[in-house]
Amino acid sequence: MGEPNILLAKSTREQGKPAIEETLSGHTAQVCLMAELLSLELLPFMNDIIKTDSFDADSWCQSIWLGAWLHDWGKANNHFQRIFSEPSFKQGVRHETLSLVLALEFRHWLAPVLKKLPKWAEVAAFLAVSGHHLKFPDPMEERRQGTSVTVYTAHKDFGKLLQLGHEKYQLPKLPVLKNLEYSLLSRGNLKKILSSYQRELLIEDFSDEEKTLIASVKATLMAADLAGSALPEKVDNPYEWLKKRLGQLLSTDQLQKVVQVKLKGDQPRHFQEQVAQASTNTVLVEAGCGSGKTVAAYMWAANQADSKRLFYCYPTTATASEGFAGYLYEPDFDAILVHSRSHVDYRLLDNMPKPNKEEIELRLARLEALETWPIPAVVCTAHTVLGLLENVRRGLHAWPSVARSVFIFDEVHAFSDRLFSYLLRFLRSFTGVPILLMTATLPPARKEAISEICKVRGGLEIINGPAEREDALRYRMFTGNYDCALTQVTEALNRGEKVLWVCNTVSRAMNVYDEASRLALPIKLYHSRYRYKDRLKRQRELIDGFNPIKPPMLAITTQVAEMSLDLSANLLISDWAPIPAMIQRLGRLNRFDEIPEQLSKAIFIEPESHIPYACNDKKEEETLWQGIRAWLKQLCDGKPRSQRDLSRAFIEITACGQNFVRPAEQCAWLDGLWYSLKDRRAIEEAGYTIEVIREEDIDEGLPSENVIPMPFPPTDQWQKWRREGRYPVVPGGMMEYDPFRGAIWKRS
Repeated sequence: MGEPNILLAKSTREQGKPAIEETLSGHTAQVCLMAELLSLELLPFMNDIIKTDSFDADSWCQSIWLGAWLHDWGKANNHFQRIFSEPSFKQGVRHETLSLVLALEFRHWLAPVLKKLPKWAEVAAFLAVSGHHLKFPDPMEERRQGTSVTVYTAHKDFGKLLQLGHEKYQLPKLPVLKNLEYSLLSRGNLKKILSSYQRELLIEDFSDEEKTLIASVKATLMAADLAGSALPEKVDNPYEWLKKRLGQLLSTDQLQKVVQVKLKGDQPRHFQEQVAQASTNTVLVEAGCGSGKTVAAYMWAANQADSKRLFYCYPTTATASEGFAGYLYEPDFDAILVHSRSHVDYRLLDNMPKPNKEEIELRLARLEALETWPIPAVVCTAHTVLGLLENVRRGLHAWPSVARSVFIFDEVHAFSDRLFSYLLRFLRSFTGVPILLMTATLPPARKEAISEICKVRGGLEIINGPAEREDALRYRMFTGNYDCALTQVTEALNRGEKVLWVCNTVSRAMNVYDEASRLALPIKLYHSRYRYKDRLKRQRELIDGFNPIKPPMLAITTQVAEMSLDLSANLLISDWAPIPAMIQRLGRLNRFDEIPEQLSKAIFIEPESHIPYACNDKKEEETLWQGIRAWLKQLCDGKPRSQRDLSRAFIEITACGQNFVRPAEQCAWLDGLWYSLKDRRAIEEAGYTIEVIREEDIDEGLPSENVIPMPFPPTDQWQKWRREGRYPVVPGGMMEYDPFRGAIWKRS
């Protein structure tokens, strides 16, 4: 293949007639323009993120523009240009690698720019170049075709690239260039150049603040590249289109209206006023279930998110959807629900608002990656935000919103140790950003970890829930067995009451459901092992069935009841579980009355096994269950109990028995530096389930509607099953499924 007449950056819509933005110089100019806009929009918020007097705003902006200018130089090579005529050709080296090498080759010419930058800003620009596709370092020895690569540095279009920066920085006269050639062999010059610069880089010891700045430059360049690639062919004036949408920020008045709608004319409680007026960067609210924490959170946001944006983060998709539908139903500002199946929830949940105009337009234009950019209020799972720390694309794509937001993390007691460690690292890295944490009861070790990390954030303010509600006598607690519980359930139903039975496993919930069905009791079963569209229906039916005006009902559930069900039972039956889980389950008992006129009964049954709360460390497991027994022994005596009794006993029993959780030590986004790779480490512990689709459901709607989380299949052949998207397809006949009972593997 000879040298092309025009150097391209992307495939052309019209063969032989590339649009200006499809050429290498035109695309680079667009990305530089987007980088300039994004850096100007985000700059006022960067000092809040790192909270340091030494923040060099000009160097940060220059680093981003420099990276944007350099980021695709490496596309001017014979391998990359060949793929436009031979799509099956496998390049011997990725273009980002060559872009970095070329930037290093031109360092002498770039010296007038580089010498004005602090070391972190120079490094940030170069590493943003190499890492902007999250595929660096490039494993060249594992690849593809060719022993060498030619870079068309003598091409007139490469001269246009150089001219962009020459005009911007008033650089010396453009050099006269020849094409460059690099060996791709294991001992070739390309590897030597990269190894040399890596050694040079690793000599530097960057501070936490500098690591955050380097990561932010990478993220901003990725956003600029995304906008510069996607927008020109979709909108007439990309710069003005993006500027208008990035300008959408919240106001105090808008968020106060959300609060007023929920208060329905009532005055806020004292603790809600305390939360709203909190002045520290980090606030921890510890308040029992049903106390009004969410209203308090929006009151806090009304003060903290003025002229900013808001991310409200929940631990699960179900809680995120319920929180979104319950509080942001058609507010007078744009809001969006973001999680892996939010598009299904929008379509199938009756209580969901319609997608806003901006969201619809982005989907029609196939610009979903920009979903949060025009939206000032985002309700999502915590993984969406914290995934940023491990280069999860959805978190990175949200950077232009994340950088200008305040954050609410709800139900933080439900975070796994690993997810909690990423929350701690987020607190430490986004030092000056206002963050509200909320929980019913937090283990002492976790509270200590938050308090320790907040020493660099100006301290931690802890606000407790309303004393009158926390101290109100609400429960009578007992231990018992299965037969005793079934008798109590039958009697409660005969009195016209609502009963919640929470099991630790799906199989146990199914067994209880089968027995209750045999007894012809009025029942609803709800757990995780349904097709997603059926799970939404079962959840809605259960919540609606607990309406006080509806007939008596027994709801049999698993741990999903601990957070996603806003209901109040007259009787609770529960398996023994970790203490925070049992406190959450009790939060669904006698829930809505501030000071109940009658006490409600809870019966706790010891399960036959510790699954799913077994630990690899048997000593750790023994300590956990000793604490559970001690807590139940202290409280399950039939005496009147309050929410404060539950938390006080928990703190007493666990004060010395829990491991101190530390911030995540290695995060790809912050600590990778040389390495820019996509979500290599999960921010959640590996589970024991896999999401699958039944063969029978292939033509029954979207894959995301029919996906079922299941234990690993009873065959080692499942990895060879065909896939629908990322989901394995279960061959017909291997699974039993009922839309009301759920799914089980068929026994051989």
